Amino acid sequence: MVRQYFIFHSQEFIDISNLHALLGISKHCRLESGIKQVRGVSLAQALREHRLNRLLASLTDHPRQGLGHAIEACGLSRTKGVVALFEQAFGIEMPFFMLTCLRETDDRLFRKHHPDPEALVLPT
Repeated sequence: MVRQYFIFHSQEFIDISNLHALLGISKHCRLESGIKQVRGVSLAQALREHRLNRLLASLTDHPRQGLGHAIEACGLSRTKGVVALFEQAFGIEMPFFMLTCLRETDDRLFRKHHPDPEALVLPT
């Protein structure tokens, strides 16, 4: 239920302290402790992880959209140190990740327009 809410509302500001009301469940449900027990992280950490995973997927699929746009679209614009959090979470420096994604996109586009195996061989 929490994950679904994060998926549908991740671009929006989510007041974690009021999440039980947003989900329509009782405050006595112990939502925070349940997430902590199941996932091993707080609700705020779970939301941040979800948003960072969305950022990774978004940049992988559309690397030319621009980092600022991707950060905003994933609901991370209010998060301090997004690049550092990304690098810590995924173990790759953001510039290298972006370059890799751009090259992969260019390679995929080249392959689409040049499907023959000979197109992949460099002239000698």
